[in-house]
Amino acid sequence: MTARRRRLLVSPQWAVSIAGALAVIGFVGYAQWNGSPERVQFATSVQQVLADQVSTLEGEQEDLRGQLAAAEAQVLEFQKASTTSSSALAEVNRHLEEARLAVGLTPLRGPGVIIEIADSKRVIPEGENPGNYIVLVDDLRDLVVALWASGAEAIAINGERLVATSSIYGVGASVLVNTAFLSPPFRIEAIGAEGLLDRFNTNPAFLGRVAHRIDVFGLEFASQSADPLELAAFVGNTRFRWAVPTEEVP
Repeated sequence: MTARRRRLLVSPQWAVSIAGALAVIGFVGYAQWNGSPERVQFATSVQQVLADQVSTLEGEQEDLRGQLAAAEAQVLEFQKASTTSSSALAEVNRHLEEARLAVGLTPLRGPGVIIEIADSKRVIPEGENPGNYIVLVDDLRDLVVALWASGAEAIAINGERLVATSSIYGVGASVLVNTAFLSPPFRIEAIGAEGLLDRFNTNPAFLGRVAHRIDVFGLEFASQSADPLELAAFVGNTRFRWAVPTEEVP
């Protein structure tokens, strides 16, 4: 594959306006997240962390716009150069679609499951740790691991598609997924083969710590199969700063 074709496979056409949306989602989500007394009591201050993150993303927006314009121009140039070889163009487009599918840049549709988990509605006993009664980042990680292990092919949390560079990160009682600030209830959608829900329900990653917390502390939890289920494409920044392709072996 030529260098020109490799560059086409990583064109960031999906990452135009994430910074502005994250700024709104981040601070609005922060206010909603801390609206419950339990989260006010348990959460540490994350305002400065989020403010710094939004500032960084805003600084990257102009650079992303420039990358998008250059990528679109490159695609147009290649398509014009390939008009005399429709088969070559079709092959390139096929590889491009396969690459976009593999890295989560393509919306998907298929059978799957929907899982919802939210903070407990129980009255917290005096002297009890309020953190036991809210959904923590480890709960989400356990659920995602159980889904992958059960054969899920694609997963999204509150609409945030998980890809190879995704993170589920906790800052105090806060949860960031793909740098998007999320608040409960958490809706986890996964596409996979028939029987995915049954396999998930018996997976050790689910039956361990998170299932225990659901039972003991009353975390709100529900799951059901869904067919068809639609997942949006990943929208975010997967730019590599330090990792570079290795040279092709002759």
